[in-house]
Amino acid sequence: MDAPLKRMLIYFDHLLRRDWYLSRLKQRIDHFQDVEPERSSRVVDSANDGSHKPGYDVPALDAHEFTLESLKLAIRESGCCQVHNFYTHAEVNELRACVAHSFAVSRGELPLHEYLSKQVDLSDFLAALKPNIEKNRKINNTYSDTVKLGKNLTRTLGADTSCLTATSPVLVERLLSLFERKRLDRLLQQYFENNPCVSVYKWVLRNTVSPKKPIDFHQDGAFMGSDIDSLNCWIPLSDCGAGTNVPGMDIVPVRLNQAFEKGSGVLDWTISQQAVVDQIGEEAIVTPAFRRGDAFFFDHGLIHRTQHVAEPADNRYAIETWFFDSGNFPKNQIPIRW
Repeated sequence: MDAPLKRMLIYFDHLLRRDWYLSRLKQRIDHFQDVEPERSSRVVDSANDGSHKPGYDVPALDAHEFTLESLKLAIRESGCCQVHNFYTHAEVNELRACVAHSFAVSRGELPLHEYLSKQVDLSDFLAALKPNIEKNRKINNTYSDTVKLGKNLTRTLGADTSCLTATSPVLVERLLSLFERKRLDRLLQQYFENNPCVSVYKWVLRNTVSPKKPIDFHQDGAFMGSDIDSLNCWIPLSDCGAGTNVPGMDIVPVRLNQAFEKGSGVLDWTISQQAVVDQIGEEAIVTPAFRRGDAFFFDHGLIHRTQHVAEPADNRYAIETWFFDSGNFPKNQIPIRW
């Protein structure tokens, strides 16, 4: 099925069943309204800070070699794992159609876009969230206060570069269904030893431009908390990184259980390149080649940044989906029940 037809089918599905998709998403979010996360053992807890295999290569394997044990080993040793050919050509086209639909709605390019852009009601959840944020910000001042952001999801990331999947509830169901076809739900259940969940704020459709100059690194745990149990599945929908003129990611493939030293970057949650060089080494900064259909798994401890490309040929399309243990999650990122 070609891309225009895929987009048309998504559009009509969204148009005809908008309220059902909104109701379904609200049910998934309301499930966590009165649930407080609890610290639990994690896959990475058996690894020491800074432990890694010799060298700084990103662990990479083909989809047919990818198993639960290979994933655990890669995360324990290097904090990340690249899986080639995880998604088929047809699945990549489906994912690209989902991204295109979401951006078309957010930019007002579709008929009845105002009808389609109605957002899920988060008011009850946001009210219940305030005590969690107050408690965590006393411990970690970079723990995000997402209450204000939640009042208008469409303005949080900028319509030209990123869209939250939750702004198009039809995509929540479509992407979860695709993940189930790839058996990610079973893999994650075994990985976490608990049911997985996703998130409103950490499930993002990307249309990324290259930074004008190299930017700071960061760890996502800086604004989610370092005691959570997470696994991000980052899906490049463009060939990017090394060997291309499309921005990929610069990565420091070193197992870190805790937050890196704060205060070295431009923002209070970012990490300067010099701090990485001083404490780990310049050779630890690597830029993998990503191909559309790869899956790149990493957790909230991985140090990374968007790659700077002097003369980019194109933007980089990707889908970023953070999965969490449904008992040990960052509540400020608004969990969504799978």
